[in-house]
Amino acid sequence: MQEEELRKAGQAVRLIVCDLDGTLLNSRKLISSENLAALRDAQAKGIFVSLCSGRVHTMLEAYTRLLDIRGPIVTANGAVILDTRTGEMPYRKCADPERIYPLLRFCQARGLDSIVVSSEGCRYSPGSKRIARFEQYNEIARQDKLPLLPLRLFDPDYQETLRGTIYKVLVSGLSMDEQTQVEEQVRSIGNLSITSSEWGLLDIGALSVDKGKGVMILADLLGIKKNEICVMGDYRNDIPMLECAGLPIAMGNASDDVKHHALAVTATNDQDGVALAIRRFIL
Repeated sequence: MQEEELRKAGQAVRLIVCDLDGTLLNSRKLISSENLAALRDAQAKGIFVSLCSGRVHTMLEAYTRLLDIRGPIVTANGAVILDTRTGEMPYRKCADPERIYPLLRFCQARGLDSIVVSSEGCRYSPGSKRIARFEQYNEIARQDKLPLLPLRLFDPDYQETLRGTIYKVLVSGLSMDEQTQVEEQVRSIGNLSITSSEWGLLDIGALSVDKGKGVMILADLLGIKKNEICVMGDYRNDIPMLECAGLPIAMGNASDDVKHHALAVTATNDQDGVALAIRRFIL
């Protein structure tokens, strides 16, 4: 699409939806001053700014407060939509514990780094390296005096782990062979969805959960049409939401398959790519 056509599409935008990690956040897990200023300028123009993240909603409050988002956001790869004003969840689709149990046993038998993210917090396997990401968020939350996400080891038979509402399971640090094995196991269990938000990581949730459906529900809640939506993302789990927008934009650090589903490619997440795209095509 030509530059003039992209700018014409940008003028119709009433909703900007950003992925978080690898997109809106830089490598230090911060929103740059340039990205923040551009999003605030968009809000001043009457454009609703929202997030669509693989993170669970309890790991987003520090960012939603900074962005002053007053309304729905999409979390856990589309499993939960949270209204930041009320704390209510107008949409929630969570995984069946009976489906998750055999998956956890499979991962345990192979010594795979796994985490269950639920309404009770996070439970993780001994020696997990991935849990450092959650500890990093808790440090940010602690500095901002926000509630911390409870982090605990798996209990012996997963009875406590599977209690509450399960948003997703993360299996990380996977080789190509291990990833194939986990994907085959998920398919054999059935009624689960599987995607990825970075290399060597699998996100497993309830069947038919993806960011595209989340963005469509978000748009319906706001009364916004497809041609009025701009989305930005960088990895495989972002592809469904790119397909649901009139102006899909890939980050410069995005994988090639993501760029293939975008109408434009902006700079990387460490080069204020979100701000550059907003100012180039929308403002």
